[in-house]
Parts: sequence; structure tokens; C-alpha cells
Amino acid sequence: MIKEKAYAKINLFLNVLSKRPDGYHEMDMVMTPLKLHDLLTFKKIKENKVEIISNKQITENNEDNVIYKVASFIMSEFEIKEGVEINIKKNIPIAGGLAGGSADAAATIRGLNRLFKLGMKFDEMAELGIGFGADIPFCIYNKLAIVQGVGDKIQFINAKLKAYVLLVNPQVPVLTKTVFENLDPNEFSNRNYTEMVQGLRNRDVGKVMNNLYNFMESTTFRLEPKVKDIKNELQELGTKGVLMSGSGATMFVLNRKKKYLENIVSQLNGAYYTVLTKIL
Repeated sequence: MIKEKAYAKINLFLNVLSKRPDGYHEMDMVMTPLKLHDLLTFKKIKENKVEIISNKQITENNEDNVIYKVASFIMSEFEIKEGVEINIKKNIPIAGGLAGGSADAAATIRGLNRLFKLGMKFDEMAELGIGFGADIPFCIYNKLAIVQGVGDKIQFINAKLKAYVLLVNPQVPVLTKTVFENLDPNEFSNRNYTEMVQGLRNRDVGKVMNNLYNFMESTTFRLEPKVKDIKNELQELGTKGVLMSGSGATMFVLNRKKKYLENIVSQLNGAYYTVLTKIL
């Protein structure tokens, strides 16, 4: 039996540069893993199949789950004759812009690599993962990084930011595909992440907070006003360092002090699903 932690992520910086001829988008992102994680347990079974057990329903059918797709591909590609049971304890909000599905898929690649002694190195696992999702290569490594292209270009940032993160989720799913389909190409910009990276390398939480950016916010706000409501409410409380992660629906608040974030939770009065965690 093998266990793997699937860590959530947030985007400290996210810019969409252009739409490619193949329909994918060129992006510039700065991403960090969080301590919040799902826990996956892998166990060999005699029957040659992929069996998924989860404490929460992720997709209507297991076959539509990216975990199932990744596992089935690996079993076929490496001609594995045994089967695998994958037990998932979900803690990351589903369709929340926190790479929960990608983190689970990455953990599945790492877990099966260990369980069946496949000998894949990290770069090989990342290359396998990119075919199933843009965030999967980042989630293979779980390191603070600049992520570019379609998630395939990763440059690690040698820094450790000591900060707490409050996640605020309206518990409405936002589909990444829908957000991308509704982006306005006329709004694409060349905004860069230089200041953000400088803040990270200098371990300057204040500078990081001042340079948080997510191009997708305006589109998601149009599609799902409840996400915008969260940001408005947080800002009305005088909160700084607020940004939407990924395509939403989760907003996060970054701060050095845990008590500051605990105070925000109390002021929200249980209106939203909240998780207090920290940067990994």
C-alpha cells in the first residue's frame, strides 16, 4: 500500500497572453503549493482494473475522472497485469481553481510509479501528466515556480515564503473550460511577473501582496457573480492581499499573521466555506 499527498495550489500571478491555433492559451503564471491536500492511497488488486473510492463524488462517473484516465493510461502503457484500488480523501474544494483534480492526477502518477516500481523520473512523470491537464506538471513537483506556455515550461523559484492563506469558496463550481471560452482576446496584455518574483526571492510578503494579479477574475466575475461578491465583501472588511485562484471560484487572502486571517473568518459569519492553511 502506498500513500501520496495531493497538494492544492494558488496562483499568485496569472496572465493570459494569447490564444494558440490549437485552441490552447499561452500563459504566464507564478504558482505555489499549499499545505491543504487530498490524501490518496494506492493498493494492488488481482483483477486488472482501476477501482476508485472517494469520500466525495468528484464526477458523475468514475471513468470521467482524470484520476481514472491517468491510471488507466499508465496501466496500459506499462502493460501492468494487476489492478489498482485508489482511495481518495478529498479536502480540496472541487472546481475551485485550486488544482484539486490536477493534484490528484499528479499524485496518481507518483503513486503508481512507486507502487509498480516503474522507475519514472520527475521530468518523465511531468511529461506524461501534461497530456491530461496543464497544472499536472506543476503538481508533480509541488514547488514554488514560474509556469509558462500551456503549463509545460516550469522554472523553479528558490525561495520560501512564510505566509498563511485563507481560502474562501462560495461552493459553486466554476468550470475552467467555460472561463477560457469566454475570455476576451482584445483584453490580453503583456503584464509581467517581475515584481512578484522579486518579492518572492526577497521573502517580502508585502511586495507579493501588492503584486497579486489574475487576468481571469473579470471573466469569472461576469459568469459567476457570487465570486465577485466574496471579493467585494473581503475588501469591505479592509482586507488586503485578496485574489481569485486560477479560474475560480475560490478567493484567497494572503497574510503573515494567522490571527489576522482568523479574525476575517469570524467576520464572514459562516457565509462561505473557508479553509485556513499556509504556503507549503
